Amino acid sequence: MNFFKRPVAAVILAFIFCAAILSFNTRIKLGEEIDAVEDSFYTDVNGQRSIYSRLQEKLAASNGVWTVLVKYDQDAADDLFYERDYLQWACDEADIASMKYANDDLNEELARALRTLETYELTDDELALVDEYVTAYNGAQKMIEENSYNSEVLEFMRSTYNKFPTKELAEFAEVYPPETFS
Repeated sequence: MNFFKRPVAAVILAFIFCAAILSFNTRIKLGEEIDAVEDSFYTDVNGQRSIYSRLQEKLAASNGVWTVLVKYDQDAADDLFYERDYLQWACDEADIASMKYANDDLNEELARALRTLETYELTDDELALVDEYVTAYNGAQKMIEENSYNSEVLEFMRSTYNKFPTKELAEFAEVYPPETFS
């Protein structure tokens, strides 16, 4: 018990206590600001549909293409299903970075699937369906590209996170900046 009566011990305990409070406060306050920025990835804001909802549209459209493709080429359909499943998993996990990679992979696989479908003679109804799905898919991708989420993240980084002492406190408290979808 004599340890706690020494001035050095009091200073060390005060330092640890202040550091813990500072870390806790930073996690709470900065964490709330980061959550608010990332929420616009998941929720519709100012009449603009969220990237997350557009990814759901792309999943539905790619599933539609899959329903036609599976009738003609099982291997190509399996490849498309795998990439679609990867994006669905990333969406379920709410991991923005994984959603970005999965979205890019799905774009490539859908293009491959469409090239595969071009080698088959589809019925007029199937052609119309594929065209409808591709239009929906491309529209959702265009809206993702035009979404303001990335600029909101960059503005937050410039105006708040990268300013002294916020960045240093964030690193100390292990608070990570919001992720971009690019």
